[in-house]
Amino acid sequence: MSPLLTLATMLLILAGFLLAFTAFFIELLHALKRKNVEVEKHGGAVVMIGPVPIVFASDPKTAKMLLVLAIILTLILILLTVFFTYG
Repeated sequence: MSPLLTLATMLLILAGFLLAFTAFFIELLHALKRKNVEVEKHGGAVVMIGPVPIVFASDPKTAKMLLVLAIILTLILILLTVFFTYG
């Protein structure tokens, strides 16, 4: 495996962890601001099995947002695969 591919893999993994940590921290700050306010909760997940995304969500709006994210992740995966295989 090329060193550039290894670096790209590590950077994408790091970006994923940083994105998850940032989202958690922002949500925590919002929760601390609104102590007694009732908030409607939405949740969802994207599972990537190879290039195939599987989306789970609690409502249609979240599902659409996660589907867009899954399509973007799939395109990034395909572009990186083509770039590092034929580039």
